[in-house]
Amino acid sequence: MPEANNADVKLYYDDEGSGSPVLLIHGHTQDRRIWDPVMPELREAGLRVLRPDLRGHGRSARPNSGYHWINHAADMAAVLDDAGVDSAAVVGYSVGGGIALEVALTMAGRVGSLLLMSPVMPDRAFEPAFMENLMQVARVARTDGIAAAMAGPWSENPLFEFSFSKAGIREAAEKITRDFPGAEYLATERDAVERSWAVPDRLAEIEAPTLVLAGDRETLGFRAWAEEAAAGIPGARLEILEDCGHLLPLEEPDRVARSIITIVGEGIS
Repeated sequence: MPEANNADVKLYYDDEGSGSPVLLIHGHTQDRRIWDPVMPELREAGLRVLRPDLRGHGRSARPNSGYHWINHAADMAAVLDDAGVDSAAVVGYSVGGGIALEVALTMAGRVGSLLLMSPVMPDRAFEPAFMENLMQVARVARTDGIAAAMAGPWSENPLFEFSFSKAGIREAAEKITRDFPGAEYLATERDAVERSWAVPDRLAEIEAPTLVLAGDRETLGFRAWAEEAAAGIPGARLEILEDCGHLLPLEEPDRVARSIITIVGEGIS
């Protein structure tokens, strides 16, 4: 497995195929395996797929600090550099969507096209119920361990309620989250990053062809962020997937794969 490095933070990623490059960025508590269901169609399409584990996730390093959007964006640049890729279609899911937005705003030349799936909107507050759940996850992680936090409060997050009502989705998701190392929750140093701008205020600067996906049963907060991204990015399109919650790569892998293939094509000039 290839290994990139950003300021001594090792980042492991899969590099498969030799066609047009696409960078897949997973969500919080997940790892590159969340994309497994979409890979058969991407292989058939002949794409070059880069699937990193974010810092603090999967096999990548687990530093004691450095989990701000800007750190993750710099990590994605390091992965592209290590793979010898100047520009790629960037696909971000959930927290990965927020990272993708950060990349698009801070290193626009590296983003040929952009696909945001149920994205977090950096610099916006989470819904109160979601934030309370995160706080409970952190408390359990520090007292009883990460495994207990993932099996307990995180699995009961309202974000997943509809997705988990579908056969096999809870099991597929928890197969990944039970391996989450929880470095961010156990960090001994707090990130203190100050900047003079916010992502929502700069969406109009994004020039890459953009597609935004969200489930029709997504929570109100995440649905609002998807709509905000689509409305704020010039020319962006919003597609709502019927009978879907938050876990789009697991619930609708074929539809997600087709969207990835489409957005890759739109970024080729």
